[in-house]
Amino acid sequence: MNISGIILAGGKSSRMGTNKALLDIDGIPLIERVARIIAPVCSEIIIAGGDEKTYGHTGYKIIPDIYPGCGPLSGIHAGLLSAKHFYSFVAACDIPYPNVQTIQLLTKSIEDYDVVMLSIQNHLEPLFSIYSKNFAAVAETALKQGIYKIIDLIPLTRWKTFELQTSDMIFDQQKNLMNANTPEDFKKAKEYSRINRRLRQ
Repeated sequence: MNISGIILAGGKSSRMGTNKALLDIDGIPLIERVARIIAPVCSEIIIAGGDEKTYGHTGYKIIPDIYPGCGPLSGIHAGLLSAKHFYSFVAACDIPYPNVQTIQLLTKSIEDYDVVMLSIQNHLEPLFSIYSKNFAAVAETALKQGIYKIIDLIPLTRWKTFELQTSDMIFDQQKNLMNANTPEDFKKAKEYSRINRRLRQ
């Protein structure tokens, strides 16, 4: 199945103090790092909630929010409307180590659902999940009503959870869902990269 990859670039990065999407690990900005990792399973990459001035150099499709300032839901909405495939994998730009095999498992479990949401120990991960274009209409209605919480909208769709066992060796929860939201988080993310390089030597 061909799917699009939507990377959410919006947000004020207030806790980081600078645009976290452009911070680099091993010389690669976070947003480009996520794009490169998911590219083998996503035949189209969309940077949603961004602008050409900031992200045009990446060479990826840049889609601004239609409802700016409304959080991740706005980016998902705009990304789904512009995606060329019916299904899209959605990820935040600040997850430096997304697990490709997990994305593949999510894709294989789509069936006829509009949302397949990753769940780990009963904790939903809306920014590491699969959405169909049908979810865009639900999102637009919510955005117009000032409702921005993704989890609140899921029951309005055909959806299911994909429960990933933390014992599964393909997935390291601490690493693969790490968010670089703060300077401390980013420092930890860079440390992972340093350790990985040392282990490969």
